[in-house]
Amino acid sequence: MSTQAASRLLTAEEFYELPDPIHGGKMELVRGEVVTHMPVGGVHGRVAALIIKFVLRLLDEYHIGEVGPEIGFTLQRNPDIVLAPDVAFVATEKLPGGVLPEGFVEGPPTLAVEIVSPNDRDHEVSDKVDDYLRLGTDRVWVVRPRARTVTVHRRDNTARIYHPGESLTSDDAGFLADGFDLPLDDLFG
Repeated sequence: MSTQAASRLLTAEEFYELPDPIHGGKMELVRGEVVTHMPVGGVHGRVAALIIKFVLRLLDEYHIGEVGPEIGFTLQRNPDIVLAPDVAFVATEKLPGGVLPEGFVEGPPTLAVEIVSPNDRDHEVSDKVDDYLRLGTDRVWVVRPRARTVTVHRRDNTARIYHPGESLTSDDAGFLADGFDLPLDDLFG
């Protein structure tokens, strides 16, 4: 469940200077307003870690970008939007100097992964997917551990739902290198 605390619209720079949430979790900036999210549960964390593990296998071989959990991306200015996907991959060519900055990444990730927790509302997840794609993200995965599915959304407004027995590939992630293979059976164990 998320809560909003609004008094005036913040910029990405002002948002970056805010203290961490008192009770943990993460914060995002949605059209200038701070949105706080509860800390995630164990299944959510494990799924995020497994996705990162599989992506790192490809990156160790091809060095085509960076991956990490909850990296902040400044997607829009005036009003500012800073989203932090559960897992994000950003291609090297989208990074100044080819490396992650100390602060938020200016611009969209190549791949944003949102893992749906039991308290997440479908319309909030859909809004995030729309924002990511509208603001330049190539692929967005919506991972539903309870349903054991991953929906891959593309910038051309197509989407495909993957089920156990199927695998996600480099094309599903927007990677420029072939060889990525993430079986959903491994992801959901």
